[in-house]
Amino acid sequence: MTTENAQTKNLNFGEAMEYLKTGRSVIRDGWNGKGMCLTAQFPDENSKMTHPYLFMTIPDCDEGIRKLPWQPAQVDIFSNDWSVLDT
Repeated sequence: MTTENAQTKNLNFGEAMEYLKTGRSVIRDGWNGKGMCLTAQFPDENSKMTHPYLFMTIPDCDEGIRKLPWQPAQVDIFSNDWSVLDT
């Protein structure tokens, strides 16, 4: 997953969040890891979580694909290099 696969580019964090709320995944050009992306999880009645949250997918780790909870850093919030992934 790279920006070559991205449909909409050069978004700010607020714009990226709007896409996340619709179930799309987003990436940042400024991230070091190849293929890292964010997705929102919307819990249902079978979930242990009760509120939506963001998680990052990191492919090609030693363990295979990793998925972990994510919170934005200040640099992420103020960046304008967010892109929406094609699905």
